[in-house]
Amino acid sequence: MDPELMHSVVGSYLKPPERVFVPTLTQYDTSKNCHRVNVDIPSPKMLHTPNSQALILALKTLQDKIHRLELERTQAEDNLNVLSKEAAEYKKALQNETNERNMAHQELIKQKKEKQLEYTKRMVLNAEREKNIILEQQAQLQKEKEQDHMKLHAKLEKLDVLEKECVRLTTTQKTAEDKINHLEEKLKEEEHHRKLFQDKACELQTELEINRILMSSVSHPAPFKAKKKPSKVHI
Repeated sequence: MDPELMHSVVGSYLKPPERVFVPTLTQYDTSKNCHRVNVDIPSPKMLHTPNSQALILALKTLQDKIHRLELERTQAEDNLNVLSKEAAEYKKALQNETNERNMAHQELIKQKKEKQLEYTKRMVLNAEREKNIILEQQAQLQKEKEQDHMKLHAKLEKLDVLEKECVRLTTTQKTAEDKINHLEEKLKEEEHHRKLFQDKACELQTELEINRILMSSVSHPAPFKAKKKPSKVHI
């Protein structure tokens, strides 16, 4: 192909063609979202140039390629949309599953915490019950201790009273013994005096009897008679 003609029709990547251009893409099929390329009909002058038929064929081939690329792009976009939708649905399902797992995990944690709370409550109740029992036992022991202390105090007071009574009785007994000893000594002394007095009285009686007999014999002599033993005078 003539380089000048090729340049005028196809152009290059850096410089567009001077005579032939590819217009903007128009809607080819609204349902498929495809586009086609409209190519202006070359001028009669260009149709009579060498290799013009090959140029037209190349343009049609290029148009077909562009159309095929548009179809592939549309299909790729549709696939991308489907994949995006599926990815969104999968993400949503995964999120729901994750939420369900999280909810199940939270429910397990909640149940575990409830069990721990119930166990703690039971432990607290048991501790309170044991504490109350211990306090009651301590109160009972304190009460018994106070009662024992009161009983001991009463016994000590009674013992003190008994000791004082014993001391008083001992003192009284000693006083009584002293009095008894004194009375016994006095009785012995009186007995001794009474005996002395009795002996003295007997002597006096004897003397009186002798004197009476003597006087009687002097006044009225009589035959001899045995003397009577004078009786004792009791005072």
